[in-house]
Amino acid sequence: MIKLKRDSGWADRARAYKVVLDGELIGSIKNGEEKEFDMHVGHHELFLKIDWCSSNSISFDADGSVLNFECGSSLRGWKIFMAMIYIIFIRNKYLWLKQTP
Repeated sequence: MIKLKRDSGWADRARAYKVVLDGELIGSIKNGEEKEFDMHVGHHELFLKIDWCSSNSISFDADGSVLNFECGSSLRGWKIFMAMIYIIFIRNKYLWLKQTP
């Protein structure tokens, strides 16, 4: 099982991120929300999307235990002024995703 927690931030506050596992949309997560998603044992790849932008991709092996992840927008603090740079040139880093213990 995947346990995903999204931080609460100003950027994309009113929008949900799409959760993509192994190339398939498995759900979405809203601002400040925490959700759980089922998955089978084996090798997986997880990333998030919003419009044409996305997060980094994380590959992992699932053994039946709960795996924890956190996500959010990269547009924090002064980076909010770089929104157009992220949208045009570094679309795959507009969102961030990390595995947590």
